[in-house]
Amino acid sequence: MPTMHHMMISILAACFVCRRAANRADTARPPAGICRQTVVVLSVAASVLLPGCAPQREADALKSELNDMADEIRRRYAPDARDEVFDIRITDRGDRMAVTGATTVAEARTELRRRIRDAYGDAVADSITLLPAEATTAEARYGVVNVSVADARTGADYAGEMATQLLLGAPVQVLQHDGWWRIRSAEGYVAWMEGGSFVRMSEAAFDRWTAAAKVIFTDMYGFAREEADERSAPVSDLVFGNLLKYEGETGAYYRVSYPDGRTACVAKSRSSLFDEWLSAVRPTEEGVVAKARTLRGIPYSWGGASTKAVDCSGFTKTVYLMHGVVLRRDASQQAETGIPVDISGGYDPLRPGDLMFFGRKAHDGKRDRIRHTAIYAGDGEFIHAGSGYVRSSSLRPSSSNYDSLNTREFIRAVRIIGAGEDDGIIRLDRHPMYRIPDSAVSQ
Repeated sequence: MPTMHHMMISILAACFVCRRAANRADTARPPAGICRQTVVVLSVAASVLLPGCAPQREADALKSELNDMADEIRRRYAPDARDEVFDIRITDRGDRMAVTGATTVAEARTELRRRIRDAYGDAVADSITLLPAEATTAEARYGVVNVSVADARTGADYAGEMATQLLLGAPVQVLQHDGWWRIRSAEGYVAWMEGGSFVRMSEAAFDRWTAAAKVIFTDMYGFAREEADERSAPVSDLVFGNLLKYEGETGAYYRVSYPDGRTACVAKSRSSLFDEWLSAVRPTEEGVVAKARTLRGIPYSWGGASTKAVDCSGFTKTVYLMHGVVLRRDASQQAETGIPVDISGGYDPLRPGDLMFFGRKAHDGKRDRIRHTAIYAGDGEFIHAGSGYVRSSSLRPSSSNYDSLNTREFIRAVRIIGAGEDDGIIRLDRHPMYRIPDSAVSQ
């Protein structure tokens, strides 16, 4: 058996010959025979000097197989991380491989566990949590947003990308706790929220909150006051769509309370009883366009979904919320709802209030890539959040506000008005997390 000294000399000699051949001006690469010699020498040396290589290769191969298995199941059951959670990690514990993580899809967890058991038996341990996680949500499976506008992010800290925003009074389902709280919003969007921005509730407390009469703030921006007086100190700021619990009335003010128990007064001129407001609003072509125009000039902000700031789909979502309708969060999700409008022959089929989508058409077996959305206003005009703020643009080259890029990339449209309800369109009064009780206050 060669000594350590001889093996090292052989390795160095082979490397020297190979390097020299590679550096010859008339040789672009070392002769094949020399390369093979080097590989053989190195392989023999590795078998003597690194006896742990084979087990490590086997562990790496197993880890790769498990990752492929998990990815296949993710594509089948949870292809969109905005809708479902499927966070699976493969780790080497030394004695055996472990599959850990969490998912909201029971079928995905069941299949992954079965396939691991069938293929590897006890050689692979699994510890996959089904969300909502029983250990962290048993006493507080629901929550209600407690600030005027709450940020929700893709990760469990402030470094996470902004995903969306939720409004005061908005209900959420609590899924998981990991420093921050992973939640599912009323429109089905999964994201992470900092604990101070919402109040966690047991199912009984949440039912009481949901059943209580509410006041909705209907102005663009304002304040709730400590007393029924405009000069009184503010309790918090408010934006359109904020919901507070109705506690009574004092003159020109509603007395209200927050999810955390704070009390305040809100001017009736800037708010309404929620059930009365909801019974009076319906999306119409004229109404949707009129509300969209009231948001012109509002700043663009990625993830924004309030009258403080919006992104493109946050804008369309906010406008339809002003008519009592909850839309999906992102443009690519909104594009899959409603009634398709055929624009292949031109823009004549478009009606005011239709949602327009921009991006790249399907090609090479890939689906449409939606990057932007807008609300059609009629006569070739559309209103959208982009280029700094909400603005009006035109599909017509002769117009001063002609938008050549979006006109060129206008690929799809859908109609929300008259579409009825589906998974992506639902009225607040029929949403189980916003249900309006028969006992709601009406005056």
